[in-house]
Amino acid sequence: MNTKQLLSLTLLATALTLNAGVPKQYILSTKQKANSLSSTLANILYKRGIEKDKAVEITKGFINENEELFTLMLNNLLNNSVLSQEKVLTQLSTMALQRKNIDLSSYGSLVKLAQQLSNTPLDKEQLNNLALISEKNCSLKKVFA
Repeated sequence: MNTKQLLSLTLLATALTLNAGVPKQYILSTKQKANSLSSTLANILYKRGIEKDKAVEITKGFINENEELFTLMLNNLLNNSVLSQEKVLTQLSTMALQRKNIDLSSYGSLVKLAQQLSNTPLDKEQLNNLALISEKNCSLKKVFA
């Protein structure tokens, strides 16, 4: 093996080693955000007078099995719409308290949520934006399935 081949193999091994850590960091940050979303909703319920343990239980039941997916879909909604994070989280905590479920990949659910948070009718641009968000969330759902 000559020097050029050795150098090439070393460079390839280094690149593969450094790139292997990126997905793990992304997964860890998503899990941390999911935990923070779960705790944020539980804290909102706690501030409303629900016992801490019960608030955590209600939140876990509302988010269901895959907290990472729920967090990614919620972030997609918050980053691509004009909805306020505070209002959305408050509404989600209310839905959790009422034991209602929400599918953030459903266009109808997104429109209903946006309509509940908005005092004015949604315009065509907002509806198209919600349709795009719904499509992105459906894609995320397929990836996590």
